[in-house]
This record gives sequence, structure tokens and C-alpha cells, in this order.
Amino acid sequence: MKRARMVSRNLFRSTHRRRGAAAVLAMLFLVIFSTLTLSMYSLATVNMESASNLSDVERARATAESGLRWISYRFRVMARPKTTVGNIDATTADTLWTPLATAIQTDFNSLLTPAERTLTISGKTITSGTIASDESSARFALTIQQHPTYVGDPLDERYVRVTSTGTYRGATRSASLDYKIEKKVKFAVVGKVPVQLGRNTMVEGPVAMATASKYPPILMLSDFTHFDNNLKTKIQSFASFIKTKHVGYDGRVSVNNSSEYTQAKSAGYDDWNGDKYVDEYDLFLKQYDADNDKAVSAAEFTDPSTNKLYDSNLFKAMDATGGPMYDGDVTRTGYQDNQIDNTDVYAKVNGQLLMAATQSGFSSYATGQSKTIYDYLTGPVVTTDPLAVPVRYSVTTQDIFDLDPANFEQCTLNFRAKTGPENGTTATTSTIKTNKVLATSDANGGTSNERTPFGSTSYQATYSRPVYRNMTFRNCRIPKGLNALFDNCTFEGVTFVDMTRDITTSSGSVSTSSSAGMTWSQRMKPSQGSFNKSTTLTSTNSYGYTDGNNIRFNDCTFNGPLAGGYATAYTHFSNSWEFTGATMFDNQFDETATIVSPQVNIEMGSFTNPSAAPSTLKGVVVAGNLDIRGTSVVDGSIIVTGDGAGNTTLGYFGASDSDTNPSAMPEGGYGRISIRYNPYRALPDGINVSIDMTAQVETYREGAQ
Repeated sequence: MKRARMVSRNLFRSTHRRRGAAAVLAMLFLVIFSTLTLSMYSLATVNMESASNLSDVERARATAESGLRWISYRFRVMARPKTTVGNIDATTADTLWTPLATAIQTDFNSLLTPAERTLTISGKTITSGTIASDESSARFALTIQQHPTYVGDPLDERYVRVTSTGTYRGATRSASLDYKIEKKVKFAVVGKVPVQLGRNTMVEGPVAMATASKYPPILMLSDFTHFDNNLKTKIQSFASFIKTKHVGYDGRVSVNNSSEYTQAKSAGYDDWNGDKYVDEYDLFLKQYDADNDKAVSAAEFTDPSTNKLYDSNLFKAMDATGGPMYDGDVTRTGYQDNQIDNTDVYAKVNGQLLMAATQSGFSSYATGQSKTIYDYLTGPVVTTDPLAVPVRYSVTTQDIFDLDPANFEQCTLNFRAKTGPENGTTATTSTIKTNKVLATSDANGGTSNERTPFGSTSYQATYSRPVYRNMTFRNCRIPKGLNALFDNCTFEGVTFVDMTRDITTSSGSVSTSSSAGMTWSQRMKPSQGSFNKSTTLTSTNSYGYTDGNNIRFNDCTFNGPLAGGYATAYTHFSNSWEFTGATMFDNQFDETATIVSPQVNIEMGSFTNPSAAPSTLKGVVVAGNLDIRGTSVVDGSIIVTGDGAGNTTLGYFGASDSDTNPSAMPEGGYGRISIRYNPYRALPDGINVSIDMTAQVETYREGAQ
């Protein structure tokens, strides 16, 4: 009993001692959980703050990039300084810094927010205040510096660095980009009158038309509808599909546009060459790629009924795109390899189309012709910039190029100084003339009466011409009023054609009007009656004859530039040059320009047999208007400054100078015309246009440099 009582007492004591343990443990766990909760809260708060900070940093970086995009836009649209220097070197760029800084300040003065207009200009550095990027607190500030920015800087004065510092709340980030001061046309074709691109005409580079009131601003014909009726039917059906199902005027359906691509596949069209687009080229490839290797060989493109290529000129033109741009340039894979494939990157226009016309205006014009815009823009338009729209409307002079003919006057005078006695001692033989101002007495082929344009069914006038045959002219000048025919002649060095500068009205006032220019051309001398296009014009009966220069070059070779004087107005036929036969341009003397004649009408090629007139034009081709029919390569830019012609025709559109017939078929085939903007060709000196500020995308850096 005693032992039992002792055990019972011990158990009681043990139980009594443990009565507070649960509370202690509970409090212990409460402390632990509270600590964990506080830790988790603290960690979550830190994470939220870190995430917020990272978000602010990213926003600041994006704001800095916005600053670079903003200044790139300002550089493009602002009134930039002009220079007559063609190739801007470091010395010229250094002299342009002050007017550039002034232009930037003038542009900033137009900003809507007064506080954002302030710039600090100190030496070669411009610093802006803060500029709002949107409605938030995000701001950027710009520092614009001309290189070199430090000793040993590899970049010279042609380069300008823009550093954009973005801020958002407490975060700050910077990004920088270099811009190059240069002067480029940046267009394969640009002009004041509608541009027509015929069959077998391919353009590498942007095309622009700067007059808003002339229609259609651009006309393009398919390259695949004139040699195979089966393919023609398919191309026309595809054009109807594009017109009704595709949004945009680039002539191709992206496989990434699921709605359009699905409809295209349902209609039987697909991306046969695998470039992620469906266009006319896919139909061409499917038609002739017999072995399904995504290429068309010469054998596959041979018509079995004639054993000849369906169109050899088209095949050669497609195979020759993307050629070397300068000596030492790497030749691309597939260049002139006698087959057509993806390496040839076919496009009707490999560049953007820009028009001063509004889209609604173009559409209204097309409706009046029972057409749509799609009917005028046929063929794929491929932009080299993935962010650029293929077709832009309502563009301004700042978007294009200042085409005022007067901007080119000094350039023509520079060329004039390289001809005649001013260039050196005059020397002459019966067949070679050097540094000479030509005269009718130098002619050795009698005279010839002919209509102009030569071979056109719709001629404008008839001329009596002194004929120069089988002669060589070195740095010679053709005086106004000569109106000659040069047959099988060679022109070396610079050739200059003089003409009257000031085109006047009947009251004697100087005019820039093309209609006044036509009246000026048709002036007849006293007692010679009224102008009639069938009347043979001579120095005896016509003022237009003596004051102008209507010249035909037949089967001639030009080994240097051909330039003509500036006239205040486009005069149609009085100042007009024609290049017929196998006229060849092979400019080895000054490759900055082949032709500079800012108010002259130029006709190149045959109205009946375009393939008979091959030419290679290097550098800029400046004309009052230009029509090319034939087999020609333009490695540079075509600049049309006149506003009086109906259109600039690049390709064959009929036997008449006024024809725009898309169905016209010349007897010798269409020939081929390849026009390529070449950024590596410098402009000639004397063209007074604005400089460009071209972003050097490879120099983009984040953070201060």
C-alpha cells in the first residue's frame, strides 16, 4: 500500500510539473510563425520594391531610346543646312557644324512646350533640357556632340554622337547613337511628274513622285504577263485576289497574316519559294520550276515551240539584281549564274514608294478611270526597312528631295568650265576636236531634216540639223542653236550643251512656267508665219531654234559626263536631247554623274525596237524629264526636276511619245531596264541641297560612352 501511494504521488507530481508546457510551446511556435510572417512580408516588400525599381530602370531605358527615335525624326524633318559640296569630307563637315547647330536650335524653337525649347550650345556640344516622352513623369535629355570626342577617336567630324539620358521616377539610363553628315539622293527614281515603270523594268531603291496634283503618281506593269498566256491568266487572277482580299498596295500576302494567307491558300496560291510571302514571283516559280528545286534554270524557261527563252531580257534582268556596287565589293551568291532563285530576290521595286498625292486623291482619280489603286501598282514592292510601310502617301519635300532646278545650276556651270577654251588649248583635226566650241562649219555630213522625237508617231516639231559623223570630241562645248545630229561619234571627257538661261514671256518677264516654255519654243521670227510642227525649223525662221538646243545622238559613245545649262523653265522640244541606235554611256571620266541637264527633255532608246539601244548610266542622271526605252542600267539615281512633261517613262509604253499603253508590244521586244540606287556613289559638286543626318545603327550603345 505504501508503494502504491508513493507511485500515485509521483505521477501526480509529474503531471503537476508539466501543466504549463503546452502554453510555452504554443508561444514558441507563435514567435516562430510571427518571425516567419514578418520575414516573408519583409522579403515580399523587398521583392516588390526590387521589381518596381527594375520596372523603373526599364522604363528609363525605354525613355532614352525614345529620345533617340525622337531626334532621328527631328533630323529628318527639320530644315537642314545646304551645301554645294558633293562628297562631304571631314573638313567640310567641320564647317557645317555651326549652321547645323543653328538649324537644330531653330527646330527646337518650334516645339509646343516652351520649357523644352532651350538648348545650351558650347563649342561642339549641344545640350537640351528635359523633354517629356509621354503623359507620365518619363523624361529624356539630349547631348549632341561632333566627333572626335577624345584624342584617338576613330570617328572624324563627319560623325555626330547623340546621347539620350532617360529618367523615370528615381531611375536613370542612357543610350547613344552616331549619325553621319552626308549628302545623298537616297532614291533610285525621284521626280516632279508621274513615274511609269514598264515591263522588264526593275528598281532597286525607293521611288518618289513629289507633285501632289498629278495622276497616276506611279504606274507599274507586271513583268510576267507578256510572254506566256497561261501565266498571264494566273497573274491576272492573282491581281484580282490582291485587289479584293489584301490590305495594302505592296502586291504580296504575308504568311504571318493568317486571315489573308488562309484565303490565298484556299484560292490556290502559296509561298512556293519559302520567303514568307505570296506574290507574282511564286506563280512564275511554280509555272517553270519543273524539278521543284525552287529555281528556274535557262532550260526550264525555254519555250519548246521556239527553243528560245520566253523572254531573255527578263531572265537576264532578274539574274543581275544586287550586283557589286563598287570595286572590290563581294559578288553575291547567284549573281548572273544563269538561273533564277531566291538569291536573286526578285521584286518590281525593292524599296519604298513615296507620293505627295494623298491616298484619297489617288483613289478618287482611279475611280474616275473605272479602276482602283491596285490597278496602277502591280507587282511586289519590298521595303528594305522592316518597319517602313511599302507605300507612303502625303509626303513632303523634307521626306523626298528638293527638286528645284535652280539647285543644280552651279553643278552645270562646274561642268561647263571643264570644256572649251576655258579647259585648255583648242586643237582640231578633221576627225578629232579638243577643247573646242563646235560650229556648223565642223559638220562633215551635210544636213538632215527630221521630226522630233525621232521615230515617234506623235512628234512635236521638225528640225534641220547639221550632221557630224564618225568624229571624236574631247571636252567640247555645243553652242546654243546648233541643233545637231551626231552619228557614230565618241565623246570623251566632259561634253557641255549651252542654251538660253532665262525663259521669258512675250512681255519680257522671266518665267518658270512650263506652259510659257512651250510658247517660248514655238516663237517664229518676223514674217515667218505661225509655228507648225511640220514646218522645218532653222536659224532663219525660228527663235526657238536659235535660242535652244534640240540634239540627236545616234550610235554614239560617251566616256564622260554630258551636261547642259540651266534654264528657268522646262521648254519641251527646244531643249531636248535624243539618244537613238546603240548609244552607249561608259563614263570613265567622272562617275559622280552621267547626265546633268535640269530642264532638258531626254529621250533614250527606240520607239520601235527598244533592245537596240543599250546604255549604262553611272552616278546621277538629272533631267527636266527622262524617257528610257531600251536595254539600260542606271547605277545611281534618276532625278527629274521639270514639271512640264506628262510622265517619266522607264520602259516601253508605245510608239508615241505620249503613249501610256500597257499592252503595247515593240517589234524587237521590251528590252530591260535595271535602276539601282547606289549609296556608294558621291554626288557631283554644285548641287545645292540639304545635308542628311544618317543614323549609323551599328553604333547604338546603352550607357554613357
